[in-house]
Amino acid sequence: MKAFAYGTLSSTLLLSLVEAKKIFIDNDGLSPTQLLFPLAAGHEVVGLSASFGSCSLVDCVGVASAIVEDYNLSSCIPFHIGAQQPLLRTYDTFQLWEDLFGELVWQGGWTPGYEDTYTWDNITNVDDIPGAIALINAVKEYKDTDPITIYMAGLGTTVAQALSIYPQLVNETAGLYIMGGYIDTQMAAATAKDSIVIDINTDINLIQDPEAAQMVLTAGWKELYIGGNVTNYLVPSQALYNEFIERAGGFDVIEDTPYLSWVLSLLGTGNYSENNDQQTLPFWDDVVSAYMSWPEMILESSEVSVAVDTAFYSPFYGNLRVWNSSWAPPSGIKVGAAKIIDKVDNDFFFGKLLDTYYQNWTQYCEVGGPVELIL
Repeated sequence: MKAFAYGTLSSTLLLSLVEAKKIFIDNDGLSPTQLLFPLAAGHEVVGLSASFGSCSLVDCVGVASAIVEDYNLSSCIPFHIGAQQPLLRTYDTFQLWEDLFGELVWQGGWTPGYEDTYTWDNITNVDDIPGAIALINAVKEYKDTDPITIYMAGLGTTVAQALSIYPQLVNETAGLYIMGGYIDTQMAAATAKDSIVIDINTDINLIQDPEAAQMVLTAGWKELYIGGNVTNYLVPSQALYNEFIERAGGFDVIEDTPYLSWVLSLLGTGNYSENNDQQTLPFWDDVVSAYMSWPEMILESSEVSVAVDTAFYSPFYGNLRVWNSSWAPPSGIKVGAAKIIDKVDNDFFFGKLLDTYYQNWTQYCEVGGPVELIL
């Protein structure tokens, strides 16, 4: 079988190309590589919080808890419960806005009839300190020596909470990376033949809590990186599945190896044509985590001014607006400076995806890195 030409670099070379960061992660639907990519690049994750958004709070916390447990990271990565609800938006106003301006394909934790998968009885590894407070504490601890980088791949609520309590946070961090911020996707959604295409072109991370998104994106970070449209372009494929299967030595090995349960979850049956819509989604959050971890993965970017539409009676409520910085609103609407990522090294990403899943992370807290995965 001809292998995909995914470019990979040795771990030693990769570590020499990047400056180690301290990272705080907040998300509403963690996947393993969002957490493992920073570790693979030699960074330190000083905190992780799971918040309401793409799933109910207990499910978002439950998924993250399972990942932390399965990779045996509880002893060295503090895990917290993030925001339990948006700043202003509620289930009722969410549904009302849809009645006014059109139903969303994906409604996350606010999907009518949503049923929890996890229960709080399943979750035992969560710290008592709320995510926003944990973020503030981490920022204060490292602000003079090694300012942390924030990775926000869900609603902006937890980070907005932290900013409202401790406004100095924005000046005492290295920067913020977010997943979301699509630009000019209205026509793609309007002409889509399948609902999944509409979903992919809908900015749910911002739409579920527009006020928090606006507060966060215009706070004045030293560095603000927005994933934007580029994250839609890296998707699963049969060729990628074949690489996963070949590297394991067969699909039966993946099925029979408990450590590879998250790989099995990614591959499904191993036949891409049998996937459901959820299994064909882009690697959204993982892409942002990857280029945060390995900045050399970024090939092109644009510097712009940004804001989030927070007018409830607007069809663009919760959508990102962008301007050339010279033509941004001089007053009235608050804007922030951001770098939108336009192009990344796709082969590099897929190579790191494979490499990271096929390392053994269960001894990371003891030895400070992955060890060889023996199958």
